[in-house]
Amino acid sequence: MTTESAPTVSLDSGPALAVPDDPGTPRRSRSVVAWTMVGIALFLLVAAGILAVSAIANLRFDAAVAAHRVAVDDAAAIGESTALAEADAGESAEIAASMLAAPDGLVDPTAKAALSTAAGTLDTVIGAAPHTDFAEPTRPLPRPVWFADLDRASDLLAAETERLDAEARASSAHAADLASADRSTADAGVAYVAAIAPVAAAIEAANGSARNIERIEYRNTVEELASATTWDHDAAARIDQYVAAANALQSTHAAEEAEKAGPLYDRRVAVEAYARSIAGGVLLEFDWASIVIGYGENGSAGGTATWDTWEGGLSTITLSNSIAERWGDPTIVALVTHEVGHAITSKCLDLVGEYANNNEPWATAWAIGLGHTDPNGNGEWLYGHPPDELIERSKACR
Repeated sequence: MTTESAPTVSLDSGPALAVPDDPGTPRRSRSVVAWTMVGIALFLLVAAGILAVSAIANLRFDAAVAAHRVAVDDAAAIGESTALAEADAGESAEIAASMLAAPDGLVDPTAKAALSTAAGTLDTVIGAAPHTDFAEPTRPLPRPVWFADLDRASDLLAAETERLDAEARASSAHAADLASADRSTADAGVAYVAAIAPVAAAIEAANGSARNIERIEYRNTVEELASATTWDHDAAARIDQYVAAANALQSTHAAEEAEKAGPLYDRRVAVEAYARSIAGGVLLEFDWASIVIGYGENGSAGGTATWDTWEGGLSTITLSNSIAERWGDPTIVALVTHEVGHAITSKCLDLVGEYANNNEPWATAWAIGLGHTDPNGNGEWLYGHPPDELIERSKACR
């Protein structure tokens, strides 16, 4: 048998198809990439948002810190100025209280009332001081990292800044009120001091019998008071000195008045008034006694006088009671004039000249120069007739 090769049969099954090795892999890769990209985008978006919020929080924190620092500095400055105003006001209140302690009779009542009102207003303003606490708060250091912590810190600083600013405004207004009340009190105080001078003059006039030393000290304190044109503790101290001097003046006046008291009081006052009227401003004080240098009884009369150039001239004249009893008698008037002649020596030393130590001729000449020619009273009976040249010279001493 012949064996022939079988014919090759070709089956045409159409175009060849490419079949992938793993048909599911390409589709999953694309999905993962897409979601990854979305995740990255969302992450970047969130990160950007966080960064932006954090940046804003940091800027807000920086602004809060800066504003707080300004508020702290301003509050400290205002606190210092207010403290100074409070110190000044407190000092003025002390000065006013010291001045107002002066007895009503020694000061001008209207001026005292004005000072009292001003000082009362000042006390009220001092008592109305607002509560302030300018101590700097603890700052949140180190700087917070998380934006929420930054915001909380900023809010705390902003609240503290607002408090400091409000208290600073209140403190500043209080300082202005203090300054105004302080000025009003000072002005009223200066006017109060100035108004004392005419009152002081009236007080001196009402205490004519006061002793010389106390009168001089009183005048000196009044002069010092007149120069107290500033508002300070020195002015208050001068008022204290004035009050003390006025009390001493009144005390010695009362003592001398008591010494003159009795049936001869009015006559003694008349004698003293005459002597002062011719003494040319020399201060005179008087002592009265029954016997003076051996005279004063059986119709006699006696007197003595000192002279001193201190403080413009002062003298103590001692007179017997018989002079008051016989006042009006030309001889007695001449005797008193002779004693004033001794006293006025302190005012006219240049005219007295060589008679300063041997003073009787001068006193006699001075009495004669005033027209008292009775030798029994003017001194001639005891000391002789003075030189005519001295009589003429004495007429220039008044």
